[in-house]
Amino acid sequence: MSDLGALPVQAYLTACLLAGGIGLWLGRVAWRERDEPGGIEVALYLLCGGGASLLYALQVAASGEVAMTVALNLSTPLLGALPVLWILFALAFTGRDRWRTENRIVALATPAFVWVLLAWSSGTHGLARRSVTPVTDGPFTLLGYGLGPAGGLFVLLGYALCVAGAFLVVDLYERTGNRYRLQTFVVLLGTLFPFLAGIATFVDVGSYANLSWLPTAFVIHGVFLYGTVFWLGTLDAAVVARDTAVEVMQDPVIVSGSDGRIRDLNPAAEAILPPDAVGSSLSEVFPRLEVGVEHPIAIGGRQFDIQENPITDPRGTDRGHVFLLRDVTAREERQAELERREAELERQNERLEEFAGVVSHDLRNPLAAASAGVELARQRGDDPDGALERAANAHERMDDMIEGLLALATAGETVDELDRVSLDGTVRRVWSRLETAEATLTVEGGDATVLADRDRLEQLVSNLFRNAVDHAGEDVAVTVTIEADGDRVALAVGDDGPGVPAAERERVTERGVSLGGGTGLGLAIVGDIVEAHGWSLSVAESDAGGAEFVIEGMEAADA
Repeated sequence: MSDLGALPVQAYLTACLLAGGIGLWLGRVAWRERDEPGGIEVALYLLCGGGASLLYALQVAASGEVAMTVALNLSTPLLGALPVLWILFALAFTGRDRWRTENRIVALATPAFVWVLLAWSSGTHGLARRSVTPVTDGPFTLLGYGLGPAGGLFVLLGYALCVAGAFLVVDLYERTGNRYRLQTFVVLLGTLFPFLAGIATFVDVGSYANLSWLPTAFVIHGVFLYGTVFWLGTLDAAVVARDTAVEVMQDPVIVSGSDGRIRDLNPAAEAILPPDAVGSSLSEVFPRLEVGVEHPIAIGGRQFDIQENPITDPRGTDRGHVFLLRDVTAREERQAELERREAELERQNERLEEFAGVVSHDLRNPLAAASAGVELARQRGDDPDGALERAANAHERMDDMIEGLLALATAGETVDELDRVSLDGTVRRVWSRLETAEATLTVEGGDATVLADRDRLEQLVSNLFRNAVDHAGEDVAVTVTIEADGDRVALAVGDDGPGVPAAERERVTERGVSLGGGTGLGLAIVGDIVEAHGWSLSVAESDAGGAEFVIEGMEAADA
C-alpha cells in the first residue's frame, strides 16, 4: 500500500481525485447538451477520463494487489476508448461528418477492443502487458508492467490518432483562416497535455517510473474540448454547417491557396478532376479555371459557368480563392436548340418571303395581261354564255389570293416595335377605306389606346370587316365593341349574318379553311397577327346571331 501520508502521494491523489470529479461533472453537463455537433464525443471523453483518474487514485490508495488489479482492469477500456473518441471529435469539429461512417467507426474501435481483451488476459500470454506485479517506487506502491507487442502497437496507434486529429484541426485553420484562430488554438493546446503525459508515462523522465499522468491529462484535454464546443461555440452552424453545405452541393467547389495550389474539393469537384488534384497546381490541373475566361467552359462533355471569390483574412491578406462551377449544360443545350430553331424559322421566313416575291412579281404581270385581254374581249363582242364574266371573276379571285399570300408572308413575323394605337380611330379609318356598299358600322364601349403594330392591326380589322361583308352580305350590320379592364383591352367584331357553326369555330382561322367559298386566307392572317402580338382569338356568336371574333389580351398604352 502507498504511504498516504507522503506529500507526493497526497499530491498525486489530489490531482487524480480533482481531475476525476471535474471530468465526471463536466461530462454529465456535456451529455445534457449533447445535441451540439461533437457534444457526444466531448461528454464521453470527459466521462472516460474522469473515471480513469478515479480508478488510478484507487490503485494508489488500494491496500492489496487484488484491488489494484481490479482498478487497473476497470480503467483499461476507458483508456482504450479515449483515442477513438478524440479522432471522432476531430472529424466532427472540422466538418468531416461524411468520414464518420459506421464502418469506419467500427474499424477505429476494433483495435481498442482487441487491446482491452488482450490486456485483461495478459497473465496467460503477455501480449499486451508483461509481468503485472506490485512494485514499490518511493512512497508509492504501484502495479508495474512492461508493454507486450500488442500493447506497444496500441500505444503507437493512440499517438497516431492523436497526431491525425491535430492535423485535421490545423487543416481546418488553413481552410478558414483567422476567423477561427482562437478555437483551433484552444483545441491544439489541449491536445498537448495527453501527448506530453504519454511521453512522461512511457519514458522514464522522473523519479517515479511506474506513475501514470495520462488520466489527469485526458481530463484537462477534455476540459479544453468542452470549452471550445460549449463556450466558444465554434460548431453552432458555423464551420460544420458551412462545410456540410459545400459537401452536399451538386455544383463543384474548388478551393485554392494563395500559392495557386488546390487545397480542397467537394465530392462534385472530385468527380470531374483527376484523383491527385489536391495539392497540385491549379493552372496545371485546370488551366481554364481563371478569372476572365470566357464562359461557359466545357469539362467532360458538360458546360460550366465559373464564379470566383477571393479568400482574405481580417487584415485583407490574400489566402486563396474559391471557385464555384455551376452546371449549365441543360441551359446551353436549350439555348443551342432555341438558336437552331430560330435559324430554321429564319430560313423558312426567307423562303416564304422569296415565294411571296415570286407570287407578286411573276404571277401578277401575266394575271394583269389576262385580265386586260378579258376586258377587251368583253368590250368588242357579246358574251352570251357568260364565259368572259366567269374568267373575269376567276382573275379577281386569283388577285385576292395573291394579296392574301403576300399578307400571310408577314402576318406572323415577330412584332419588334409597338405603336400607341387608338382602337376607335383605327376601326373607323379602316371602314372608310373599304367598299362596304350598304353595310353599316356601330362602335360601342368608347375608345382605348393600345400597344400594337399599327399596320398589322389595321390589316386585322380590315380582314374581319371583309369577312363580314363577304359572308353576311352587302347590307350586313357590323358591331365593334371595345372593352377596357385595367391594363388589358378586348376588341370584338360581330355581325348579323349566318354566323359560324359551333363545330367549325376552332378551325375557321386555319389556312385554307373557308365556309363561304373564299380563299381561306383572311382569317388565317388574323390569327397570325394575333399570335405575333401575344394576344388571344376566339370565335363566338354575336348578340345579333351572327359571327363574333373576340381579340383579348391587348395591352393598354396608358396602363
